[in-house]
Amino acid sequence: MSTVKYFVMKNSMKSLAAIMKKLFRTNRRILVERDLNRINLKQCKRVLVVGSGKDPYRHLFSNNLEEYIRFDIESHDGITDVIGDIHDAPFDDNSFDCIFAVEVMEHLENPFLFKKEVKRMLKEEGLLVLTVPFMFHMHADPFDYWRPTRMALQHLFDDFSEVKIKNQGNRLHVILDLISTSYRNNIFFRLLRIVNLPLSLLGSNNKSTASSGYFVTAKK
Repeated sequence: MSTVKYFVMKNSMKSLAAIMKKLFRTNRRILVERDLNRINLKQCKRVLVVGSGKDPYRHLFSNNLEEYIRFDIESHDGITDVIGDIHDAPFDDNSFDCIFAVEVMEHLENPFLFKKEVKRMLKEEGLLVLTVPFMFHMHADPFDYWRPTRMALQHLFDDFSEVKIKNQGNRLHVILDLISTSYRNNIFFRLLRIVNLPLSLLGSNNKSTASSGYFVTAKK
């Protein structure tokens, strides 16, 4: 096989893998997006998105925001507004009425310092919206530190009011995700995810001891 043909085939496989990733999502992603789409965040006026990445959840918020800051440890394709460390965030006290952190906390070295900074920056009655995996594979981006239990989250946010913690998924969601991510670029394993969407219709058991992760909302 010539070098040109090799690179053409390699790029074609990468493109196909990218398409498969969008079409055949993990249960983790489906569960997260389902819960986020069920919460009304249109009333938020001043929003901080922590670990904003490529800002995939902008549609959840109003188009008439007073402030919307995409905050991350590194720049993402020019989308990031402020680059910094959430452990020492460069924002004033009582600045935001919503802080949004989706699949971020597992990557943070010190979740207690993260909680302290979130509480400092939130206005009174301000809302924290957070998701975090529990039984899900390690994904260093660039680090992966934590898989908190429900009790750990209750302890972490015990000084917030109106804390709600929802289990996401159960053992079946977890097992299928572990299998389908065993070989990340293998098309066959990605095709196993075809069952994920109908599986999501089964809902979640909030008493499950083996959930995919948690959806947390808490008011200051």
